[in-house]
Amino acid sequence: MTKNKKNKLKIGQSISKHLIEAVLIFTSVFFAFLLTEYRASRNKDETLKISLQHIASEMEYNHRRIESIFDYHTSLIHEIDSLKNQNTTDWEMLYGHDLNIWQGMQMPMLRSTAYQTFLNSGVNDKAKFELAKSLADIYNTQSIIERLDNSFFDLATTDRELTALPKVRHLARLYVSVIPDVIMFYQHKGKSWLSEYGYNMDIKNDELTNIIEKRMTNQ
Repeated sequence: MTKNKKNKLKIGQSISKHLIEAVLIFTSVFFAFLLTEYRASRNKDETLKISLQHIASEMEYNHRRIESIFDYHTSLIHEIDSLKNQNTTDWEMLYGHDLNIWQGMQMPMLRSTAYQTFLNSGVNDKAKFELAKSLADIYNTQSIIERLDNSFFDLATTDRELTALPKVRHLARLYVSVIPDVIMFYQHKGKSWLSEYGYNMDIKNDELTNIIEKRMTNQ
């Protein structure tokens, strides 16, 4: 009888020991998993921060480029219209190099590499929905200008008369018409999300500012 009790006691102790070991193993594995998840989450947060900093830097470059292109193409239109109003000049027979301010067509060539990396890396899953939507709106609008650039390059390979003033004015008018929409999204969606990451630029061009204000009022 005593021997049976000792055997049961040993069995009970053995089971308890194995249970404790199992609990300890499970606990260590569980905490290791939590730690891995925590580190992965922190890494993704840091990656998102760096990605947004790159997008902010990209938008800074694009902002300067947009204002420069708007200034230049507005000036092209003004000079061409001035020639049109001179009865002594057959402006339709002239070319871009006949203009005083001519510096080529000056494509915007806006950048979107940082945003594409943001999408392709999957880090956008970590971003707030409103932030991701605002960036999508910004870059979708910007893609209109990118398509204009591509169209110009396609024409440049086939059209020898591409710099004839009527065509120059038409393309310049297209850019001047679209650019305000792009910079409007930069200002009203980009700055609200990306000011802490580096994009906090204001518009310097008064004419561009007035156009944006009118468009905002009519929305």
